[in-house]
This record gives sequence, C-alpha cells and structure tokens, in this order.
Amino acid sequence: MSNKTDLELAHDENTAIDILETLATSDNEAVRRQLAHNPNISNKALEILSADESQFVRVRVAANINTSSDILDVLAKDESEFVREFVAEHLNTSVETLIALSQDRLIVSWVAGNPNTPVEILEKLSKDRDEFVRISVSVNPSISNEILKELSQDADENVRAAVAKNPNTPAEIISILAKDENESVREVVAEL
Repeated sequence: MSNKTDLELAHDENTAIDILETLATSDNEAVRRQLAHNPNISNKALEILSADESQFVRVRVAANINTSSDILDVLAKDESEFVREFVAEHLNTSVETLIALSQDRLIVSWVAGNPNTPVEILEKLSKDRDEFVRISVSVNPSISNEILKELSQDADENVRAAVAKNPNTPAEIISILAKDENESVREVVAEL
C-alpha cells in the first residue's frame, strides 16, 4: 500500500476494523493522525495510538468521541498540556479523573466547562482567582442556580456576560444582567 492509500484508508469510515488496527502502527504520522480522527476506529487501535510518540496523534485520540474512559484516564497523565486539555473537556472522562485534573492549574478551566464535573468541584472553581476558570464555570450547563446567581455578581464583566450566555440561567438573573453597569454584558443579554 502506498502512503496515499494508507491515508485514504485511515480517513474512510468504511475501512475494515482490522485494516484500521494495522494502520495504527504505520510509520507515517499523518496516517496515524487521520486514523485517530476516524469515528469508526476500534478501542484497540485507539489504545495503541494513545501511546503514540506524537502529541498530535494523542490529542486526536483524546478528542475522538469514542475514546473510552480507561484510555482517557491514561491520557490525563500525559506530559502534553494540550492532550490533557482535550481529556478535561471529553464527555467520557471519568468523574475521578475530572476531580484529579481540577488540581492541574494549566487545564483547570477546561475541567470547569465539562458538564460531568461534580457540582462540589464547580462550586469550588466558581470562586477561583482566575477569571477564565470562573467564565468556564459560568457557561457550564450543570451548575446550580445558586452558583449562577453568585457569578452574576462577579467583579469581572466577562464572567457576568458568560452567566448571561448559559442557557440555564433563570430569567430573574437575566433580568438583572440586562441592567448591568457594563455595556458588553447588556449587549450579550440583548442578543438572547
């Protein structure tokens, strides 16, 4: 097989599983990257690619919708911040791994945005000193109305604007944000 054929096979959702698994050990990084992106890739091939020398391949494994929580648990300890970011936002990431990743200052804002992050972690992160973490909490669909209310009074206007963007923000909070002192917050409300 030529590299072009391998690349086409890695991309094709109809390629047989055994061929996809063989391609997981290809010498061509472009083939492995494309393969990790294939939605029909097997867990076995994803597991092989999760240990790839290229962070770009591992990132695609972490981003693949079918990656299992077991593989994501391993990738959560990856040396690459970029890989860990994708693990932190993946919907298959286990609660235990999300709790552990919430201690990683480099990626905590990604954990704050994951709807599977436990409420007690979100509550803690809603008081984080980093406004980007509070912004991520503000748009998380799993946060409580109580946290939304607290964040709607945050000193940072970007946090308040993020609260307005959360589809679960109660009407009474939206009503208060519509009268916010900051024009950009009021504009976000007006666009709803």
